[in-house]
Amino acid sequence: MALGLVTNNFIARFAGAEGFAIIGQLKDFLKISLSLGQLGFDKGIIKYTSVHKNSNKKLANYLSTIFISQLAIAGFIALITIIFNQELLTYLTGLKNYYNYFVLIGLSILPMVFYTSGMSVLNGLHEIKKFTLISIVANIIGSTVAILLIYKYELKGVLINLALFQFINFSIFILFVLRKPFKTNWFKNKFHKKEFRDLTRFSLMSICGVLVLSITLIAIRKYLTTYLGLEYTGYWEGLWRLSTIFTTMLTSAFGFYLLPTFSKLYTKHLRKEIFNIWKLTIPISILAGILLIILREFVITLVYTKEFLIISSLLIFQVLGDIIKINSWILGNLILAKVHVKTFISVQICWSVVFFTLSIVLTQQLGFIGIAVAYLITYLLHFIFMNLYFRKLLWRKLPRI
Repeated sequence: MALGLVTNNFIARFAGAEGFAIIGQLKDFLKISLSLGQLGFDKGIIKYTSVHKNSNKKLANYLSTIFISQLAIAGFIALITIIFNQELLTYLTGLKNYYNYFVLIGLSILPMVFYTSGMSVLNGLHEIKKFTLISIVANIIGSTVAILLIYKYELKGVLINLALFQFINFSIFILFVLRKPFKTNWFKNKFHKKEFRDLTRFSLMSICGVLVLSITLIAIRKYLTTYLGLEYTGYWEGLWRLSTIFTTMLTSAFGFYLLPTFSKLYTKHLRKEIFNIWKLTIPISILAGILLIILREFVITLVYTKEFLIISSLLIFQVLGDIIKINSWILGNLILAKVHVKTFISVQICWSVVFFTLSIVLTQQLGFIGIAVAYLITYLLHFIFMNLYFRKLLWRKLPRI
């Protein structure tokens, strides 16, 4: 995270607010490419690798199926990206002189997909030390290369780094797993329909979550660029990144705990667990939010530059929205744990429509600050809905035994 903050500062200094706007669009394009290229298999890979790690034959059936299917789909996405590089880059960013760099981004889709899936396999094998080591080494090397490229080539360096980062990650991964724990015969089997069907059980919610969020953010950036200009889009991207850092810091500790815990608990014990977690997250998120609001100008100039102080007033509404989001996220994990697929997809789509609509309406009425107010209102409505949806679990009196 510290390296990421340094990279953000270099982008702000050498590529400016416009650079952040362009990076945001391209990163969300890569997120969509990754989700589709992976076929949403990430959770399925972890599950079936963990279940069959002691059965070489069954594990090979799953991993060969994953490799063949992802090679086909991610390869197709990469090919489409390369063929239509001019149209895609112009639509996403409005840039017209950087098509060759977008071709590099297209070429990086395959290594990005295989790196992410490979790390999921390591997770499933419970190779936590190797997983952590690869992540740390890749981040150190990737961030160092990014800083050097941005310093020397500014916006061009940013575009080169988006592609090069994927190759660096994949290369480091291969070096660490070439002999152990990976075995080459795991990937030599044929495609298996049964294993493919098993894996797709986890796909719909995973793909939907990424697609809805990324498409919404791309659409909002395009609207802001048209209505307020590319510079303001970059400022908002900076605000969104601060928001992401804040929420990630406060939710990461619970990330590996909530899903498995919620999956095995019911009614009385589940309600107790939710309220116990809220007893921690509500006061901590409020205190952390107050601290960030008080120190917001210092934090903004530390992470970016004084040019970004324009987001200072927006940060108040954004942080209030984040506090609500963090505590609503706990109920969101409950939907995932109980595999309420239709509800999950409906909530994601409704959130997207409400956020996008409010962003347009409120920026036209309130100006730039309107998009942060839209974020706050959207998550307030989300939290209210989640409480209504789980009202029987959370607020109904349980019969005494």
